[in-house]
Amino acid sequence: MKHYSIILLVIMLLPVSWTYSQTLELDYCQERARSISPIKKQELLYEAQATMNIKNLNSYNLPQSRLNGEYNYLSDVLNIGIDIPGLDIAEIPQNQYTLSLDVSQKIYDGGYIKNAKKMQKAQMAANIKGMEVDLFEIKGMINTLYFNALVYQENEKLLSTVVDELQNQLKKLMSLVENGAMLKSNANILNQQILRIQQQILEVQLGRKAVIDMLSDWIGEPIAPDTEFRLPLIAEQDLSQDINRPEQQYFDLMEDNLESQKKVLNAQILPNLSGIAQLGIGSPNPLNYFEVDATEYYIVGARLKWNFWDWKQTSRKKKVLEINKDILSSKKEDFEKKIKIAAIRDQSNIETYRQLIEKDQKILELQEDIVQKSYSQFQNGVITSTDYIIEINKRTEAQLNLQIHGIQKIQSEINYLTTKGNL
Repeated sequence: MKHYSIILLVIMLLPVSWTYSQTLELDYCQERARSISPIKKQELLYEAQATMNIKNLNSYNLPQSRLNGEYNYLSDVLNIGIDIPGLDIAEIPQNQYTLSLDVSQKIYDGGYIKNAKKMQKAQMAANIKGMEVDLFEIKGMINTLYFNALVYQENEKLLSTVVDELQNQLKKLMSLVENGAMLKSNANILNQQILRIQQQILEVQLGRKAVIDMLSDWIGEPIAPDTEFRLPLIAEQDLSQDINRPEQQYFDLMEDNLESQKKVLNAQILPNLSGIAQLGIGSPNPLNYFEVDATEYYIVGARLKWNFWDWKQTSRKKKVLEINKDILSSKKEDFEKKIKIAAIRDQSNIETYRQLIEKDQKILELQEDIVQKSYSQFQNGVITSTDYIIEINKRTEAQLNLQIHGIQKIQSEINYLTTKGNL
């Protein structure tokens, strides 16, 4: 039994899919939980939002038309008050109306539309990356539930093995009791211990069911009670990867978005040139008030707009954008610091469990030898069944510690990879 504990740890770490009818892996649970999350729907909404805004911006490059209508009653109108022989000047009516169609075509906008479209795309990219940040948080919750289910699973297996062992020993004791070689009270004490462990198994099964129900809700599909949870195996080189969190990319995209907003502000203060045309009918003719009957008219030309002085409003808006960039940089720096601290914590946990496993293995080796000798002493009447059960409990505790610390070490490695964004 020299290498018993090492063999036990290896068996514990290997998936045993033949024991149960179904298997479940951590990667699948994480991917499934994120894919069905309501947060995932936001990606299509952000894309649709950006597409609509860009289409609206594109429409500004097309001819813009507007229909205008106006009716007025004037209490007083222009009256020359002089009769000129041979010249018939019509009286301007007090009831006046115009109906016109205005058409304009943008010729130059200082790059406003081009930069505004880039800003929309930058905003969309930042929003989608922000959605990925929210989805990333699901990984931690799935990790916790999955490893809790895994601990319950392995505890149940181990306790069931102990029950089987004690039941086999109980059969041998009952033969000795029937032959008068041992008191029945010893068999009763052993049977009592079996019942206690079966109670523990029931508690473990109920705890496992509760965790499975929660995990089932997260992944959106039923999980059979006999499902085998596989323990992830982590390659040593995976732990040496650099930090790759979506939050880092989110901060970068938000900075890009602020830069695109600055370009839009720059374009807004440049001259705008448009071609214009107006076709209308009015009474009197708005271009010739002495044509009092309904008359058609038109105007063709160009319009220049240049807001060259806005009392430094644009300048202050740019400074606000720079302040926002500084805030983002501060948040990014704070985030990366927290990630480094969390990674150090996870590394410490990994090393702690590694050392605990080494101690657990030695303790289990020694306790296994003690149990073997105790069983022989118990059969020969040197010690009581209570003494023997005490040693059995110590061995079970050592086995559970080795098993739990093995799982916790893997969980710490998974947490470390998750913290750094490499899982």
